[in-house]
Amino acid sequence: MNSSNYSQAENAYRSGDFVAALKLYYSTLKEDSSRFAPGEMGLLYYRIGNCLLKMHTFNEAAISYQKALEDAGFTSRSAAQVNLGKAQLGLGKYEDSVLSFNAALSDTTYAKPYQALMGLGNAYTKLGLIVDAGTAYRNAALDERNPNPPKALMSLGSCFMALGRPEDAIESFNAVFEFGPQQAQAQKAYESLGQAFTAAGHYNEALDAFGRALAPGGFVLSVAAQSDYHKAMEILSANQATSSDNLAQLATPTFASATPALEPVSLPDGTEVYGAGNVPTANDTGFFDVTESDLVRLSKKQIKGQRKLRHTGLKAVLTVIILLIVLLAAAVFGYTQGYGWPMQESVINDVFAANSDGKDTTKFWIGTTDEEKQVIERIMDMVAPTSSVDVIYMDRGMSYTEVVVAAHLKEGGTVNYQISLDRDGIGWKISGFDLYFASRQ
Repeated sequence: MNSSNYSQAENAYRSGDFVAALKLYYSTLKEDSSRFAPGEMGLLYYRIGNCLLKMHTFNEAAISYQKALEDAGFTSRSAAQVNLGKAQLGLGKYEDSVLSFNAALSDTTYAKPYQALMGLGNAYTKLGLIVDAGTAYRNAALDERNPNPPKALMSLGSCFMALGRPEDAIESFNAVFEFGPQQAQAQKAYESLGQAFTAAGHYNEALDAFGRALAPGGFVLSVAAQSDYHKAMEILSANQATSSDNLAQLATPTFASATPALEPVSLPDGTEVYGAGNVPTANDTGFFDVTESDLVRLSKKQIKGQRKLRHTGLKAVLTVIILLIVLLAAAVFGYTQGYGWPMQESVINDVFAANSDGKDTTKFWIGTTDEEKQVIERIMDMVAPTSSVDVIYMDRGMSYTEVVVAAHLKEGGTVNYQISLDRDGIGWKISGFDLYFASRQ
């Protein structure tokens, strides 16, 4: 792909910086699509999906893989099907993931069927189809191209345990050691072997297996394994003192505190507008009934009344002018502070609602040319289809606003987006749309 953004994205991905890679892939997505060779658009969506999958952003990852598969020129279709299955597993869509993994397995040219088989075993396990899961894990273990058969054998052993067949589980766990596993994997295998021996009533062998798991140090038995360890000790020995001496000290896991969410920016109080009162008028209904002296007196009164009326009218005009100036000043101040109509929040809520309903979203964007509309459609294809959105941060400017929103997924969880808006007349329109990762800002 002839794109500097894409080359940089590939380097970032290989170095494990998936956030940087994702942003660069998105930048490539916004480039002129007419320059892409057949299949390159699918490849780009596939790479984006891989980044999202690494970051456990499963909904957007699944959408990206589906977009990749829509490109008839995209060749790595089975790999995309497998990764789509993994994303669907993360979303709890187990039936869909079974279809995706089987689609990959139907391709006889696929070089890594063991990956699809491992995913299929996981999906069947989630669905409670343990026999089917065990069959998938067995086939993955037998695949000569599989670089990690112990992982498949461990999963197969777990299936045998779930089926109440500990003797078969023992055979499966023992087979792990034929492949020279690393220390951590060997310790886990010994722990599982100890549990299988306990379930089969071979308590001496169980204690030996647990001892081998704990011997190198740095390994903590699971709660279930601890229970089996104690059970074997209690059955074999009347002296309970040795049971606690031989059990490794349990470690209490610690968790990093969650990053506090940014507080929503509150809007300032609105300016109260006062309307002008009625202007009184002078009336004289006794003109034809007055005497000459009264007429003189009345004329003086009328002159005074007219003068008062002129003053009152002048005061009313001045009041209106001052009021207009105040309102204009308030409008100018609001404009410089980033306010307008429609407001940024309204534009963002409307674009998510339109996207969720499958409606046109380009009217909410600054760009309106045909080429820009294609870019906008590609970007919105990657946005979660939900109308449940909360603004968690907003930096208003006179002509530019940066907003971070949390989109609540229908499957559960949230995805944060960073949205850029530019001034459009007195209102706002969207100029940029990206995933937001607070830890990397």
